[in-house]
Amino acid sequence: MMKRVFRLAILVAVPILSGAAFGEEGFVPLFDGKSLDGWRAADPSYWSVRDGAVTGTITKSHPCDTNQYLVWEGGEIADFELKLESRVRGQGGINNGFQYRSRELPDHDVCGYQVDNNLETPWLVRLYDEYGRHTMAMRGEHAVYDAEGNRAAAPLAEAAGDAWFKLEDWHEYHLVCVGGEITLNVDGRLAATVSDNDPRRREPQGILALQLHSGPPTVAQFRNIRLKVLRPAEPAAPTRQNPQRRALLDAATAWWPLDTGGHGALPPLRHIPAFEQFELNVCGAGNGARPGEKVVVMSGAYFDAGPELHGGKEAVTVFLRARDPKGAWNGGLFAKRGGHDRVHFNLFSADVDGDGGGDIGFEVRTEQGFAMVSFPVSEMDATAWHELAGRYDGKSLEIFCDGRRMAGKDWGGELVRNTEPLLIAAETDGGNVVRHFHGELAEAALWDRALDDVEIGLLSKE
Repeated sequence: MMKRVFRLAILVAVPILSGAAFGEEGFVPLFDGKSLDGWRAADPSYWSVRDGAVTGTITKSHPCDTNQYLVWEGGEIADFELKLESRVRGQGGINNGFQYRSRELPDHDVCGYQVDNNLETPWLVRLYDEYGRHTMAMRGEHAVYDAEGNRAAAPLAEAAGDAWFKLEDWHEYHLVCVGGEITLNVDGRLAATVSDNDPRRREPQGILALQLHSGPPTVAQFRNIRLKVLRPAEPAAPTRQNPQRRALLDAATAWWPLDTGGHGALPPLRHIPAFEQFELNVCGAGNGARPGEKVVVMSGAYFDAGPELHGGKEAVTVFLRARDPKGAWNGGLFAKRGGHDRVHFNLFSADVDGDGGGDIGFEVRTEQGFAMVSFPVSEMDATAWHELAGRYDGKSLEIFCDGRRMAGKDWGGELVRNTEPLLIAAETDGGNVVRHFHGELAEAALWDRALDDVEIGLLSKE
């Protein structure tokens, strides 16, 4: 995340919405105080109604190592006011909160805007971006994100001093979202505000979900949940997909839409580290970006698919849709490597010939030895989105960009297998994870056969 701070003088021009300015007119209750009707959970065993409140519970006999969410079934919300009362109790620095204008991932985890609270912290509550920019505004801050994603923050006089509420006791959140303006009041007093002007990361609409954070024994409760719609959410745009392309990807040995961060992926795909150095839910930008496309921004993280996946005996095709906004192209892309002496396959970017310019390459090792092909980045738009593919068919080794053959050589023999992990956005060398790719990714796929030229061309079609 870019953190360059621009002049704070602009902050005074942003309107602050006070909690006292809103009455109850137009609010609709979302919880009947008796049942979880209208709400759904991937694992209902953590959720119940107790003392007239939605209650999420973790115990020693029923532990939780994955965040749990109770999702409101009323659809997405856009501009709104939300009022709810909450309290959380447990052992140690318990974390909790609720998501809004968010996105449910395939494994039922959630990314997006969050009101986050944490026991045993000086701030207690903050405006947060789950799997995104992380802290947006701490209690006592007004933060502004400009169109390039730069953040500036200034103190809120209204929220100065010690906290006036306790997370262990019932307290009321009043959240107001109008466009990019987000205002949070706690017990009628202004706590934090955000002006989000970043068009790639601003979330105009999404789901509402209550969170039970993984960790030690916890009781998180919510009651008196009321919503006032100020602007309804837009209907979801229809998904445009080339049916032939989709069928080709469905038939792959592995296909990963990376905008979900590997959540729910089959075969399994982990992002490392778990919560830093990457951002989900970012809109694609730049030449070649697809309408409505969401991508993952990598800034030191990588994906790990484990050591089991391989190409075929004498054939493999790998594919990655990627962008380097800086045009540097100097990192691992899609690799089951370990080193030249054991590489199974490796799609990579580097300065291969030492001329100071980037190259895109594809390498394998067979029983005949090591082989590599590459082409200079100068032969493509260096800052645009590209469909990169490497192919080995037992007779030749080739690399493609946007469906066009860029380089190749005759080569043969059975592919050497290894026990190295298959990585995306990095590679292994001598037992270490190295050469992290700093850029943006959309999808990756692996076939244990050699795609033909027509199939390679399909990968570049929407």
